[in-house]
Amino acid sequence: MFTFVFSALGLTQQSSTSSDHLHFNGHSWWDKVKVLADDKMEGRDTGSRGEHAAQEYAIQQFKSAGVEPAGVNGFYQPVKFVSRKIVESESNLTLIRDGNRELLRIGEDAIISARIMPAAHVEAGLVFVGYGLKIPEGNYDDFA
Repeated sequence: MFTFVFSALGLTQQSSTSSDHLHFNGHSWWDKVKVLADDKMEGRDTGSRGEHAAQEYAIQQFKSAGVEPAGVNGFYQPVKFVSRKIVESESNLTLIRDGNRELLRIGEDAIISARIMPAAHVEAGLVFVGYGLKIPEGNYDDFA
């Protein structure tokens, strides 16, 4: 939604015939960024109060620019989304090395993201690559 709001607000400002909305520059854009990035928006996570507040702000901007709603539900359109949440009390991460198990503390030793669909079980080797840099002109290669 974040990208849509910015592009839509920018287009709204540029296409409006109201003299107040014809002026669009870095300052007017930054004012909108500050509103949407404010802590009151609570991160704008999908389905959250913060997202609803950001939607209301975008709609208010559309209305003040003279944009008419379209579609099946005015400014809002039905969109299905999937939400995932890490339940830390039911999650664990263990390193197994030479048969020895080391339980990692989630949030301290490791971070698990809900943004991708994780595999239920991963068995793979672990390699240290320093900074992960490869700089041929400096004859430096962490991967060599």
